[in-house]
Formats: sequence, C-alpha cells, structure tokens
Amino acid sequence: MNERAPRRTSLYRSLLVYLSVPLTVLALIAALVTYEMARYYANRAHDAELIEQVDSVVKLMDTQPETFRAFSPQALFLIQYDPDGFQFYSITSARKGVIAANFQPPVESLPATVNEPVKLSTIRAERHLRLASRSFHPKVDPGDTVMVTVAESFTDRRRWAQRILLLTIPTLLLMVVGLIFVIRSGIDTGLKRLDPLITRLRRGDALHKPLLDADVPSEVAPLAGTIDTLVSSLREALAVQSRFIADAAHQLRTPLAGLRLHSERALADPRPEVLEDALGHVARLTDRTSRIAEQLLSLARVQSVQATLPQRVDLSAIVPEMVGERVPDALRAGVDLGYDGPHPGSVFAMIDAAALHEAIDNLIDNALFHAGRGHAATVSLSQQDGTVQLTMEDDGPGVDDAALARLGERFFQVAGGNGGSGLGLAIVEEVLSRHDGRVRYARGGAGGLRVELLLPAAQAPGKVDETAG
Repeated sequence: MNERAPRRTSLYRSLLVYLSVPLTVLALIAALVTYEMARYYANRAHDAELIEQVDSVVKLMDTQPETFRAFSPQALFLIQYDPDGFQFYSITSARKGVIAANFQPPVESLPATVNEPVKLSTIRAERHLRLASRSFHPKVDPGDTVMVTVAESFTDRRRWAQRILLLTIPTLLLMVVGLIFVIRSGIDTGLKRLDPLITRLRRGDALHKPLLDADVPSEVAPLAGTIDTLVSSLREALAVQSRFIADAAHQLRTPLAGLRLHSERALADPRPEVLEDALGHVARLTDRTSRIAEQLLSLARVQSVQATLPQRVDLSAIVPEMVGERVPDALRAGVDLGYDGPHPGSVFAMIDAAALHEAIDNLIDNALFHAGRGHAATVSLSQQDGTVQLTMEDDGPGVDDAALARLGERFFQVAGGNGGSGLGLAIVEEVLSRHDGRVRYARGGAGGLRVELLLPAAQAPGKVDETAG
C-alpha cells in the first residue's frame, strides 16, 4: 500500500493571503477613519449653521422691536424649519418669560454671562441634541436679558457622514481589488526570479560550482548558501569514499595476491613441510590484511564529515586511561609502555574524544610495531603557553633524517621496517588537522622516534565560570 504523499503548503497562496488580509483590514480601518472624518466635518458645518441661526435671531430682535414681544408664525416656521429633520428653539426673556419655544433647554447648557459668544453643547436626555445658545440685552429694553437657544438632532449629521462613507466604500473596494491583482502579479514576477536557480539545481550545477552568486536574490541567498554547504559536505564525503576505495584497492592488492599465491602453492604440493610453510605465510598475510583493513576504516572515520563536534575534554584524566587500555598489548609485544603527566583536572583541550582515542591508539601501535621487543615507549602530557603537548617517545632504532621528513604521508613506510600499512601516522595527522593542531617528528633522547601532538589548550570549567560571573 502506497503511503499518501505529504500535503504541501503553497508559498504563492501563503504570500497572497498574508498580504491580502492586512490590506483588507487596512481598507476597513480607512473606511472607519473616513466615516469619523466625515462626521467631524459634518458637525463643524452644522455647528456653524446653528451659530449663524442664533446670531440671526439676535439681530432680528434688535432690528425689529416687535419681535421682542412675539414672533410671527412665518418667523417661527423659518427658525424651526430643517429640510432634513426638525429643529428646536427656545427664546425667553428675564422680564417677559417665554417669547417663543418648542422645547426647554437644560440650565447647564445655557451661557453663564451676557453677550459672550455663542455656546455650543450636547445633551443626552430624552433626545440626543446639539445646542447653540446666547444671551444678550435687547436694544428695546437694555435692562432685560434674552436667552436664544437653537437645537437640532444628530440624525442629519450621521446621514451626511454615512453618505460620504457610502461614496468612499466603492473606491476603497476598487483600490483593494486592484492592489490584490498588483500583489499577485508582483508575487508571480518575484517567484520567477527563482527559475534560474531551480534550473541550475535540476542540471546538477551545484555539484560543480557554488549556487551563491550575483544572480541569486538576497532573500534566497541563505537558502542557496545552505545548499552550497550541504553539497560541499556531500562532495567531501564522496571524496573520502573514493579515497577509501582507492586506498583499499591499493593496499589490499599485494596481500590478497600473496594469499592466492600461497593457497595455490599449498593445493599444488601437499607435502607437510610445504603446507606448513604456505599456511604460515597465509596466517601472516591474513594478519596484515586485517591490520590494513582496520587502519583504512580508522582513517575513513577520522576523515568523515559527520564527526562529533569538539568538546572540552580533560586530557589529564582520559589519556592515562587510554594508555592503560593498551598495556596488555604492550606486554605481548615485549615493550615497556608507560605514562608521564600531570594530575587529572589540570590539562584541557577542545577535541573529539573518540578521534583522540584513534590517534593515541595509532601512536601506540606505531611504537609497539617499530620499536621492537625489549624496548620502552612513553606517552607524556604537558601544557605550556596555551598549548597542550602530547608526546609518544620510544628508544627503538628510530628513523634517518630523510625518512623523518616524510613521516605522516599516507602509505609511506620506512625502508627496512616491519612491513606496516603506512597509515598509522597519517591517521594521527588527520585527527590533529581537524582540531587546529599539528604534529612534529624528531629523534628521541635515546635515539628512537619522538612524535609530538600540539593542540590549543582550553580553559578549565571553573575558570570559565568565574570569567562569565
């Protein structure tokens, strides 16, 4: 049964939604702002009309003394007339009482002093009204005080604001739709900028040259850089694999040919002495083949791009343990293996402990293999001026100056040696190079070989904490 393909999200649809939704919200906000602005200007226009009406009534009463006693029905009609609703008015005299009125304004809405500018106020009692009021001394009776109030509801003001909003909404909708089409076209154009990159990926160009160049948009540059890093790691892994295959073919060809030769010799001549000699060669060649295979695998491990990230390691604690594990091998080889170093907790370095174990094992193997029975080999550890020095020194026959310069080369073997694989010191070199270290070769104090591993020192955990605190 086929597994259902994972549901993939659309970048195009996501961008369209992410841009369209905020745009629609902004359009709604713009509509609300438009409505509030329309109400503001409608209020200002209507307030100006109310003030003008109050001033007109005051002027009328000053110029026509008969209106001070009573307003004609025609005049009252003009005061209360409003084509979009109904207008309220109140004209009262301190001496004569109500001259004309169709409502009673609240006292708090009336001006406190005489002949001050028209006072505007809003009441929310039985009705929601906007009031304009003014008090004055009429010329016909200067000792009297007349209060003129004109009021109107907010219905017409809201109606005008709604009309302006209804006129604005189609424009806003048209703008939103137009912008969505513009955004859609922009997204199409922007995504097409990725087509050259996709084409190069399909052709496999990333395997030969970096994708990150001037043609890659800046927003996609991190993705292209990540792909380049991944492909670079893949190329390194493939190169390691290719080198491993080539090394295996190169190193295993000779012992395998010897195994075949001595096997055919044993089959061709069944005499006991011939069989014994042939089987002895087969056993030695098998041991050598096994050793070569182990070192090839060890070299492949330390060259792997998937190696563990370096961590702070207490070398003064783990190096003695690593050396102690090889004491039984040293006893079987007849070599006196020892360690000389400081107490645990005093020497630290940033290194992959497993890779360090590989390096120390190969150093010890090299010493046991080349120093020979009856000799001594010592591993020492020290630290000076921010550098950790791990040294393997033996008192064996050593090597001449010409060979000393070539130690660490893959498959290099000292002339007259014991037939090693030539990979032990190459593995040590690889481990040190991956941890910003280096390897030095020199003659030992007793004439043997001295191999020095130099690594940057790391601060002890306690010192790091004190600095941070």
